[in-house]
Amino acid sequence: MKIKYQHRDHDFHLFISTNNTYPLHLHKNVEITLVLSGEINITINQQDYSLSEGEIAIVFPNQPHSYTTKKNNQILLIFFDAAFPGDYTGDLLNYIPDSPILSKNEVIKNALTMLCKLYDEQVDRRLIKAYLSVILGHAMPLLSLQKADYTKDMNIIHKILTYIDLHYLEPITLDTLSKELGISKFHASRTFSEQFQISFRDYINAQRAAYAYMLLTSTTKPVTAIAFDSGFNSLRSFYRAFKKEYAATPNEFRRNISEAMRL
Repeated sequence: MKIKYQHRDHDFHLFISTNNTYPLHLHKNVEITLVLSGEINITINQQDYSLSEGEIAIVFPNQPHSYTTKKNNQILLIFFDAAFPGDYTGDLLNYIPDSPILSKNEVIKNALTMLCKLYDEQVDRRLIKAYLSVILGHAMPLLSLQKADYTKDMNIIHKILTYIDLHYLEPITLDTLSKELGISKFHASRTFSEQFQISFRDYINAQRAAYAYMLLTSTTKPVTAIAFDSGFNSLRSFYRAFKKEYAATPNEFRRNISEAMRL
């Protein structure tokens, strides 16, 4: 079955969905689903689960998944970049859970509800990050994690995205990717153009820009240091990629953050 790649521009987003049915897809974001009412079926990595009120699913980056509604339901969906909460980035990118489903847990449920309220009130992003860290702090120990292995027999799209997530801060080219994964350079390039409607280089730069975004908002590191920490080999390419993603240069972006905090 063909998998749809879903591109999300925001590093954090949530909404409530009613009677959700969505075909098989994947994305680089973490996705948390809380069933508010009714029942919904979710397939994650070819495993089928039936969730009822109060149950939670956590989909790690690049995990193929789909939703099917057979009865009425309402769910809370939360999407965030693995780098957004900070503390759990390594676990979210390098591991996957044996079972992604959590039974009713009032602590996590209440924290998710509060996160939804904070998001609606448009509070300081740092507070949203703090609540998300609390949620992950309670949820991660309940998941049996195993090391993500892109060498296993998985869908080619999943394999490519997993490899990139593990290595995008390093020098990485189509040549190195094709060699490591045992696929042709042409096949890898065509996968990006056909499935993602984006070039391989632009996808890598978008990943690096998102990481730089996190460093700009959570550290006081100089912009130059952030550029190279984010995997860019020149300031020119960093500025060009960052402005393409966020419509501002890194310096303008940081200045806007400082001005907003003084208001």
